[in-house]
Amino acid sequence: MDVQTLRWFLSLCDTENMRDTAAIEGVNQSTLSRALARLEADLGVELFHRHGRRLAVNRFGALFREHAARAVGEVDDARRRLDALANPDTGLIRLGFLHSVGRWLVPEILRDYRAVTPGIRFELRQGFARELFAWLNGGDIDAALVTPPPQGDGARWHRLREQQLCIALPVDHPLAAVQELTLRDVRDEPFIALPPTTDLRRAIDGLCREAGFEPVIAFESEEIATVRGLIGAGLGVGILPRPATLEHDDPAYRPLVPAQQRPIGLAWNPLPSPTAAAARFVAHLTR
Repeated sequence: MDVQTLRWFLSLCDTENMRDTAAIEGVNQSTLSRALARLEADLGVELFHRHGRRLAVNRFGALFREHAARAVGEVDDARRRLDALANPDTGLIRLGFLHSVGRWLVPEILRDYRAVTPGIRFELRQGFARELFAWLNGGDIDAALVTPPPQGDGARWHRLREQQLCIALPVDHPLAAVQELTLRDVRDEPFIALPPTTDLRRAIDGLCREAGFEPVIAFESEEIATVRGLIGAGLGVGILPRPATLEHDDPAYRPLVPAQQRPIGLAWNPLPSPTAAAARFVAHLTR
């Protein structure tokens, strides 16, 4: 039993004539007759009274007609909803992003893309890099604004921006006025950082080792906004990407010397095939 057979059955219920339904559905009468015979055999009952070439819906056919109409209606509704999700003009794009780009890059990209595709919809999900790539590989998101993928990951990646890594200090810290600040200058300070499982923390630990020390971690937080707040409150220092726009309660940011940049780009998984909406979004940002 398939949807096409159900459509032919519903048409036969309306016309009660094999020839008329065959003409309406664009199929020959023998194909239609065989499909009806298979349907009745599958259900174990006849659905029509036969009066020569004329058919008349019987009580079994009337009962099955109600369910067949609902089934076909559900399938049609599902197709409409799927088309709406995938439509490149009105579809849904599931976009993941790093916590550190939520206040600047995400609004910028959404604003610019909605300017050229006003009917598009976004479902936003933030996380760490390891989570974003896991969601991409699992098909839970369509694309992500994230650092480059780990070696061996199947995701594609295209560079969009770079974040300047800075030493973040309380604004009243004695070193906050020093312009060329090195990591060794803050080696004795308590550090506030993201968890060691994050790519940014691993990068920071590596930079500190290159500078000849292991940072003493006073606080860890999974929220970059919390890290900024704790530093701003005078509880320690940290290494953070400089925000595009500073808030009134932000700490002081001093670029690392030598300069360190953190690349941010668009990642997507080419398998399985993306929806038309997701494919156009990726093409727009990577052209």
